[in-house]
Amino acid sequence: MAVTKKVNLYKVANDYIEKILASDRGENSTSIRVLLLDKDTAPIISLVSTQSNLLKKEVYLVERLESETRDKLRNLKCICFLKPSDLTITKLAQEINNPKYSSYDIYFNNVISKSRLERLAEADDLEIVHKVVEVFQDYYVLNKSFFTATNAPNPLLASPAIGWDPAAFQSSIDSLLSFILSLNIKPTIRYENNSKMAFKLANAMKYEIESSNSQLFDNIMPRSITEPMVLILDRKNDPITPLLFPWTYQSMIHEMLTINNTNNTVDLSHLSSVGEELKTVIMNEIQDPFYEKCMYSNFGDLSSRLKEYVDDYKQKTKTNSNISSIKDMKFFLENYPEFKKISLNLSKHMLLTSEIDKQIHQKRIWETSEFEQDMCSTPDLSHHDSDLQELERFLHDKASRDGTINKPIPEDEKLRLLSLYAIKYENHASCKTKDLLETLNNPKFSSFIPLLLKYCGSQARMAGEEGQIFNKLGNNGGSTNQVAALFNNFSRNSNSDNAYMQHQPRLVNVLQRLLKTKTGLSDNLFPSVNTNNTTAKVPRDVVVFVIGGVCYEEVRFVYELNQNNEDFNILIGGTNTLNSNTFINNLIDSST
Repeated sequence: MAVTKKVNLYKVANDYIEKILASDRGENSTSIRVLLLDKDTAPIISLVSTQSNLLKKEVYLVERLESETRDKLRNLKCICFLKPSDLTITKLAQEINNPKYSSYDIYFNNVISKSRLERLAEADDLEIVHKVVEVFQDYYVLNKSFFTATNAPNPLLASPAIGWDPAAFQSSIDSLLSFILSLNIKPTIRYENNSKMAFKLANAMKYEIESSNSQLFDNIMPRSITEPMVLILDRKNDPITPLLFPWTYQSMIHEMLTINNTNNTVDLSHLSSVGEELKTVIMNEIQDPFYEKCMYSNFGDLSSRLKEYVDDYKQKTKTNSNISSIKDMKFFLENYPEFKKISLNLSKHMLLTSEIDKQIHQKRIWETSEFEQDMCSTPDLSHHDSDLQELERFLHDKASRDGTINKPIPEDEKLRLLSLYAIKYENHASCKTKDLLETLNNPKFSSFIPLLLKYCGSQARMAGEEGQIFNKLGNNGGSTNQVAALFNNFSRNSNSDNAYMQHQPRLVNVLQRLLKTKTGLSDNLFPSVNTNNTTAKVPRDVVVFVIGGVCYEEVRFVYELNQNNEDFNILIGGTNTLNSNTFINNLIDSST
């Protein structure tokens, strides 16, 4: 079997940027150019390019279409990279009707409708628009195999029964359409049968492929004997993963410090004694070799690799303290910029790991994480009493089992633990969720837990004819309590003896069944909206899209599946990125 070529989303994006910024000037001429962006495309560029890269392409000025203070520079050419929305088309029409630059090359990051194109043509009385091109880059590239929808608001409303937030729905359609066009694939669309939101998105994508934009897909040639697949999942079917504390580097950074998904930066300005250069740091694997090497490392391995990084830096800069000749001085000066770059990057990772370590100890994560991993990596409900006893110890700030008096854990940590207990033991005869809420008397807890169960409790997950989905995925035969069936769907990590990394997301279970069984996923549980004739059930190219957001731990497992399955190429995306705080706040916001 031929090895499937792995897709690097950074390369896909950079190929488009190269196309946008390519110059049509002669070899001996120079052309200083302006790059005009809007609120949607500015983050797309910032995620995959740098100011120095733009300068190499002779782009010396980057402006925003929305800005009212731009100067007229009629001697400069303008490259526009814009989203073809109504607002952008209106502003662009005004721009070319009263131009600030000598000419305009317009690149839209998604499909532009005929009516919007006609509006631009009518405004171009001066004939200064030289080209209009569609380039499909209407999504954020966050990792080599991970993307999210652009500027997507919280997709959730007060109840899964109500469905999508309209703006988030349109954003997801736009980004998914752009994504599959950028990969030049015409996929089969499958979705989770217990999700009305997934059903609606799947059918919208079917319409885009087969009707609205059929001409764009008609000439796409198949890559292999199997068609690519877009698999649409719903976060409500795995509320556990975003609530568990993760233990790999990228995931810990996002959980404790938050990685901004519009520019892959982390704000460290709130930390004491942080220099100006480290107040905002960039977490980008293509710009940071150490981060690329360690982003999926667990905390123990990270410490070892950081020590190696320090030792390597000392070795490279040992001439600093031994400059005894002109030759030594010349070597130092020639390499000083590289030394400084390494030093700054080393300082960045030292600062990040120190802050993570500090918070782990302050919040007593070592204790709480072991407890939550034990509780959530098995479907066994017979441990209810011992789990409840341990939970009460944390919630009520009781002494440790050895009698040690510890400082209380933060309220947010208590809410995470209580949420995990409430989901697992929701239908257990001795479940004490209500009693615990009354005892704690915390308004946020009392409002959030019922909302959580409404969104992803057993009734929400098991609604409709697809009610046995978890039992079947978990090989449970329908005999176990529905909540236990949910946890049966999360397996222990057989490749790890780490007590803090026992849990595997539900996504892993789904993908392993898709890739490692001859029949693939069940058509009843994961139906297709555009089933076509293929010679094999198992696709080689899979795009997963998660409504409600993606956790970096899920991204890590997708990376590992790609590494261990050379015949398959898996890409993952979603409406947004998640950590426990984002997941909780999204649900709270959905009820207001």
